[in-house]
Amino acid sequence: MGIEIHDGIELWKPRIFDPRQVMVPGSFYGLCQGTNTAALTADQLYGQYFPLPRGATFDRIGIDVHTGAAGKHVRLGIYRDDDLDGYPESLVLDAGLVDVATSGEKHIIINQHLEAGLYFLAFISDGAPTLWLTSTPAYPSPLGLGGTIAYPVFVYAKTAVGYGVLPDPFTAGGSGQNDAWSIALRLFSLD
Repeated sequence: MGIEIHDGIELWKPRIFDPRQVMVPGSFYGLCQGTNTAALTADQLYGQYFPLPRGATFDRIGIDVHTGAAGKHVRLGIYRDDDLDGYPESLVLDAGLVDVATSGEKHIIINQHLEAGLYFLAFISDGAPTLWLTSTPAYPSPLGLGGTIAYPVFVYAKTAVGYGVLPDPFTAGGSGQNDAWSIALRLFSLD
């Protein structure tokens, strides 16, 4: 009995397990653990880091409101990082508005397929409702620490954008922030 040698062919390719690929339909995916709260700044566009390790279809986008703002709304959406420079670029979905007059989870029904890649979950409000967030999450951000050795960047925020339809592309010149807001997508199915 001998060993066959095949030039250029891997007979025993190692399988590498990546736990980020484990995703459960019916579960929400985002960065927030909801340990703190903060008020949104009206007319400021936020884009929060959302890595997607595999193709998937999502059926909800939502936020978790801690303290409502009477008569106010938050517009939700998704941007793609087209060139993997760590900044949101092209608009994938403007999902519409949620009423934030009261506290609790606010969802919009969507039917959005996303290929594996880097995305940013976006939101902008015409008021200052308070949302759940995690201040300075303990895990590292692939977006780096920004221009100083300080806190990891998870969100880009652009002030004075003006409330309305989400701009396409994402407004340039957003500043990095280290909070992870309570915005998430609900998984419907995997590729």
